Amino acid sequence: EVRLIAFTGSTAVGRRIASICGELNKKCSLEMGGKNPLIILPDAPLDLALEGVLWGAFGTTGQRCTATSRLILHRDIAEVFLQQLCERVHTLRVGNGLEEGVQVGPIINERQLQRIESYVQIGREEGARLLVGGYRLTDGEYAHGFFFAPTIFTDVTSQMRIFREEIFGPVLSVTVVDSLEEAIAVANESDYGLSSSIYTRDITAAFRAIRDLEAGITYVNAPTIGAEAHMPFGGIKATGNGHREGGWTVFDIFTEWKTVYIDYSGRLQRAQIDTDVVS
Repeated sequence: EVRLIAFTGSTAVGRRIASICGELNKKCSLEMGGKNPLIILPDAPLDLALEGVLWGAFGTTGQRCTATSRLILHRDIAEVFLQQLCERVHTLRVGNGLEEGVQVGPIINERQLQRIESYVQIGREEGARLLVGGYRLTDGEYAHGFFFAPTIFTDVTSQMRIFREEIFGPVLSVTVVDSLEEAIAVANESDYGLSSSIYTRDITAAFRAIRDLEAGITYVNAPTIGAEAHMPFGGIKATGNGHREGGWTVFDIFTEWKTVYIDYSGRLQRAQIDTDVVS
């Protein structure tokens, strides 16, 4: 009796659901993984970009399908920006998300915490350089919860698992590039295509990114999260199957179109056959 399945979760499970729905001729809408890139060019408003990265990567502890998980920095500003970013990350308050002043909340459970730890270890083994974080918090107020320090890796290449696979935690991978073209190419080196972002004052660069980034959503001078609730929401590639949940396009998946023809002439109309105009 099920007429539609709308699924949000892992790509592996989503593909299995799509396979079953295909066999049964059922509609399905899939919102699966993401590995969302944020590009910063030298002409960007860097103070705004810094706040955007902090919020996008760590504001919801990375446990959001649109969270910023890949930072792509132009080489001209990479060193200074990373220094400022690490300084700010050290000041982030981790704790109970319901408490005033807390900026990074808990991980959902022990299993996910262990998964994040395993990816940190993978990043080390792959040769990425750990700049900050990389460990669970256990002392004092953290003794009875699942907390992980905001984490940043740099020297991350597109072949590394921490670049390609969804971690779903407060772990940010940083890749340095030399041009807008390289930044877009690196951003697109992912199986996923949900959200993306670029910080720049150059309108040409912004529209180039809008055109070429392989993602269902592109933000300009804003992080990869937050503004999509009232708009058509969904991704491409391994993120989704072409449908959009949210905004006016939601009716395409959650309702059925019906075409109605009413003839008030009182005579047979041979539609598409007769060419005479009938008054």
